[in-house]
Amino acid sequence: MVRTEKKMSARQLFLFIIQAQIGVGVLSIPYKLNETAKGGAGITVLITGVITQLIILMYWVLLRKFPDLNLFQICLRLGGRVFGKLLIAGYIGYFVLLGANIMLSAVGVLQRWMMNATPTWILLALFSIMTYYMAKEKLTVLARFYTLSSALFIPLIIFVSYGITQAHLEYMFPLMEAGIWNILKATKDTTISMYGFEVILIIFPLIEASDKKKLMMVSMSNLFVTLFYTFVVCTCLMVFNTEQLRLIPEPVLYLVKSLNFYIVDRADVLFLPIWSITLVCSITSYTYSASVGLAQLTNRKDHKLFTPYVNAAMFLITLIPATPIAIHRLDVSAEYAAYLFIFVLPLAMMTVSKLFKKKVGRPA
Repeated sequence: MVRTEKKMSARQLFLFIIQAQIGVGVLSIPYKLNETAKGGAGITVLITGVITQLIILMYWVLLRKFPDLNLFQICLRLGGRVFGKLLIAGYIGYFVLLGANIMLSAVGVLQRWMMNATPTWILLALFSIMTYYMAKEKLTVLARFYTLSSALFIPLIIFVSYGITQAHLEYMFPLMEAGIWNILKATKDTTISMYGFEVILIIFPLIEASDKKKLMMVSMSNLFVTLFYTFVVCTCLMVFNTEQLRLIPEPVLYLVKSLNFYIVDRADVLFLPIWSITLVCSITSYTYSASVGLAQLTNRKDHKLFTPYVNAAMFLITLIPATPIAIHRLDVSAEYAAYLFIFVLPLAMMTVSKLFKKKVGRPA
């Protein structure tokens, strides 16, 4: 029996993109930006938000040209049967690679801070099981769960906000200490931490709203994430000086751990499980996207059939890196793949789509 997809609301889209964007990078981004941008790290995040918004506008122009088609259907329309399927296979591989990279990074953080005696494969299996049971469902089910779990952003923001009580504003100055070039150069590290908005390429036709409303909701999501990252970075810059940040790979967790809530000895033990739910949402978004791609590639209607294969592929990829160097290589591979599949290929497709003078609907 073929399952028909219902459409999500514009409000659900807003929260869906936020959940997809905020991931493991939020914990280490102050550390990475301190190395290059120093006091201007907050400016770097704001510039990255502008760059992300420009990419979102590019997506909107492309998707508006094909209002009833998702990314994979657009690949077939523009690339033909052979090249189009190669593009789809490439995007499936990208979604699997990025999901596996997020999963491996998340497990690494959990082992360093909470579960250092737990075998890596067990944590990876737990993430795989959770994402499987979510990603096999319809998009509207995911949207409802993402909406419900968005309430957990409140304690996350409260935990980080409490660090302002220990803030020293002078630690941030001078803002332009590193120079404008290094501030711009550091946007590379921030961009990596803000991936996830590209899932709009998959879910765009399944949103119950006008094209302008969809653009507004995704833009508002990007604004929220940008401001949230800016707040986290600036808070860490005011709590830790430059020399301290060089020694703390995950300053957000170190900040939360140092807080005294009187009734809670280690606030980071509460922070990490809440943060893990957001990570599960992010990984699920990529699992769902890859499953939809496989369904399109094989001319099937139901992506549920392919979800276990996607999860198995992610799990096996995460088992391959056994050393820090191998894990770093996986990070670099995901980074360069993102440049290609998030920016280069959509830009090429948007350029080719200009050859169509009218909007193109779903093929009969």
